[in-house]
Amino acid sequence: MKIKHLYPIAFVICAIIGAIVGKTTGYGALRGMTDGIIIAALPLFLIILIYPVLTAWRPVLPVCRCGKSRARNYLYIGPADAAQTDGSVRFKCPTCGRIYEKDHNRFNELMPDGKMVPYMSHSKWGRWRQTPASQPSPGDAAS
Repeated sequence: MKIKHLYPIAFVICAIIGAIVGKTTGYGALRGMTDGIIIAALPLFLIILIYPVLTAWRPVLPVCRCGKSRARNYLYIGPADAAQTDGSVRFKCPTCGRIYEKDHNRFNELMPDGKMVPYMSHSKWGRWRQTPASQPSPGDAAS
C-alpha cells in the first residue's frame, strides 16, 4: 500500500475520532468531526508553507555556469541513458546550451566529447557548492 492511499484513511480516522471526542466533551459530533478534519489537513498546509523556504535554502537545481539560468529555466532533456534506473537525468541551459546531468547530490556538466566534469554537489542538508574539476567522482578508480 502506498502512502498516498493512507492519507484519505487518516482523514476518515481523524473525523471519526473528532466526532467521538466532540460528543464526549459536549461540543457535538459535527464540531468534533470538523476539528478532526482540520487536524488531518494541518500537515498538508505545513508542507505547503515550508516548501518555499526549503527551496530558497537549496534550489532543486543550481545556477548554470553562465550565471543566467536558475532552476526554473532549465530544459528537461530526459534520462541520461534509456536503460538506466539510478535516477540521473539531463538538463539543458536555454541561454548557453550547456548540458548537465543531475545524479542524487551531484550536478555534472556534460562536455561535447562526452566527458563528465563535476560542477556542483551538496550534502544531505547543505546548499549547492562548487566541486573542483580535479576531484574524482565516487565511481572513478584511483590512479
